[in-house]
Amino acid sequence: MSSPDEKFLERVTQCIARPGPNAPRGVQHSILAQAARLAQSAPIGDEATAPSGFDPAAAALFEGTVESAYLVATSDGPLSSTEDAVLRAIIGIGCDGKVSAEQIEALFGELTSAQQRESEEERVAHIAQMITHRDHQREVLRIAAIMARASGGIRPSERALLDRLALRFSLGATAVDAAIAEASEALGTV
Repeated sequence: MSSPDEKFLERVTQCIARPGPNAPRGVQHSILAQAARLAQSAPIGDEATAPSGFDPAAAALFEGTVESAYLVATSDGPLSSTEDAVLRAIIGIGCDGKVSAEQIEALFGELTSAQQRESEEERVAHIAQMITHRDHQREVLRIAAIMARASGGIRPSERALLDRLALRFSLGATAVDAAIAEASEALGTV
């Protein structure tokens, strides 16, 4: 598969950056973008790991979202050039574009290593343990569905992974259908 064109990546990036359909009025950024920003800001209360300013809950949401997209992308084999570009866009949105190529490669290495150490089901269970808020779970499904849709349509292995993730989140298949519909509407025909 050839590299995606810039207009397509721009459309995917816009879709990832804007809030999902269930976001409250006035929200202008996706949960992914907000979580990445909060992961680097000072947390409140017991979540603080002073003096680092690291927010573990926000970091878990960001990491779980990225890993979910990665698992969907690799559910049918190695990353294609389109999947690689979309995954980089997801990471870039989450980090306000302030991430180096070396940091992205290190993150890809960590994701690959985790996938080699544990089964897909174990990784899905880990994500479900990290992300327990319903709105966050729906956002994870939305971003993962965008990944699947952007890479040429929802393949059976991608749908199966989305279904397993929704099951671990105790969300029904309708949550997956809604995430896929939102991704399809936002991206149009790809």
